[in-house]
Amino acid sequence: MTPLRRAALALAPVLVAVATAAAVARPAAAADIAVPFAVHRFDAFRIGHPEMVRFGRLDFVGGFEVESPAPELGGLSGLVVDPGGGGLLSLSDDGLMLRAAILRDDAGRPVGLADGRIRPMDVAGEGRLSKWEVDSESLDVTVRDGVPIAGVSFEGEPRMMVAPIGADGFPGTLENRPLPADARRVRNTKGFESLAFGPVGSPLDGRTVLIAERAPRDAVDDDRPGWILGGPEPLRFHLKAVGAYDATDAKFGPDGRLYVLERLYTLSEGVRARIRRIPMADLVDGAVVDGEVVFEASLADQIDNMEGLSLWRTSAGETRVSLISDNNRSFLQRTVYLEFRLAE
Repeated sequence: MTPLRRAALALAPVLVAVATAAAVARPAAAADIAVPFAVHRFDAFRIGHPEMVRFGRLDFVGGFEVESPAPELGGLSGLVVDPGGGGLLSLSDDGLMLRAAILRDDAGRPVGLADGRIRPMDVAGEGRLSKWEVDSESLDVTVRDGVPIAGVSFEGEPRMMVAPIGADGFPGTLENRPLPADARRVRNTKGFESLAFGPVGSPLDGRTVLIAERAPRDAVDDDRPGWILGGPEPLRFHLKAVGAYDATDAKFGPDGRLYVLERLYTLSEGVRARIRRIPMADLVDGAVVDGEVVFEASLADQIDNMEGLSLWRTSAGETRVSLISDNNRSFLQRTVYLEFRLAE
């Protein structure tokens, strides 16, 4: 990566407000928008070093940069990859949902996207919404009472909403779920970046984990507040702050542990990504959890503003970790899809 690009990426956070103000307007109609894709495959994750495969506890499988002439594509911040890895559901931070097939080569490596469709989110009881009101950040899916359900968290106006998933793979009408009063005190620009449904059949089945990107301004420390909702009473915990990383997404893996994606994006330290994993048993009321670092990356690697995380199993039983980046609809940034194999 050239020094010019490194400098541009480091400056990108300064320009986020400009990019947000110029972001594409949400379509007024509910009709799907067809999205063609162009991809640039990565020969290696560590730039210039194809011999390097292992990064922490993850083995690089493949990845690519995504481009499209469709102005609606961009700002992706939530990700769920279908079981088996045949497709994905993603959402942008301006209220658009993307459905696409993941193309793979004979070795099962991701090589591109196809059959892209974008649809505006349908929020119950609300008409045309401002960017602030549809600042959707995290997405997860589960099955409850035999019905597939999607959950979405919002940052600008702190909310959690759920909807059944239709036969076409898109969530239907999203409806609000109640939040405890203290959860509504999160910072509007550093709010609910992470939502994870408890795994079916686990002690957290039927419950939802929410983690704020950062602590409230009046907090006594920088630890990121989290809530476990859906039981008789909400439980509260904190994710220990380690460095200047922001929590940007979280998902439970097939192993039952909570994986938290973090992103560092500063002028002084550049751009970095990190994943920590936390045993489910540690997620109890009043806990401050830290967890094991299983992945770290920097601008020596093919990363950008990594915001979306998904864990899923292949047909052969391998656990895969997928990441997607939010380009903030800025020409300085990229939409990147990455896929790794989890070394158990």
